Amino acid sequence: MKNYKFLIYFLLVGLMKANIVCAGYITGSIVPCNDNCTICDLWHLGSNIINFISFNLALPVAALLFAVAGVMFLFSGGREDMVTKAKGIFVNTFIGLVVIFSSWLMIDTLLKTVAKSEFSAAWEKFPMCIQINR
Repeated sequence: MKNYKFLIYFLLVGLMKANIVCAGYITGSIVPCNDNCTICDLWHLGSNIINFISFNLALPVAALLFAVAGVMFLFSGGREDMVTKAKGIFVNTFIGLVVIFSSWLMIDTLLKTVAKSEFSAAWEKFPMCIQINR
C-alpha cells in the first residue's frame, strides 16, 4: 500500500507543477475583458472555455487516468477483475479524448463548409474580430 501512496503523490505533484509553470494552452485569464465588452469578447470567451476544457482540463485528467489504469494493470497480479477494470479505464479514456477532439474538428469542418469565405482561418477566430489583438 505504501507504493501506491508514493505513486499517487508523485502523479498529483507532477500535474500541479505542470499547471504552475503555465504548461497549458490558456495561460492567462479565461475572461478576455473587464469593461466595455463587445461581441468579439464573447466569441473569445467561448473559444477560451473550449480550449481550457480541451487542453488544460481534459489532457491532464486523461494522463492521470491512463497512469492509474497502467498501475492497476501492472499490479493486478493476473486477477481477471482488475485487468478488466484497467482495460475499461483505458478504453473509456481514449474514447473520451476522441470525442473531445473530434467535436472540435467537426465544428471546424462544418463552419468552413457553410461559410467558405468568412472562415478562412481557424473557426475560433471570429471574422470581424481578427483585427483586434487581445
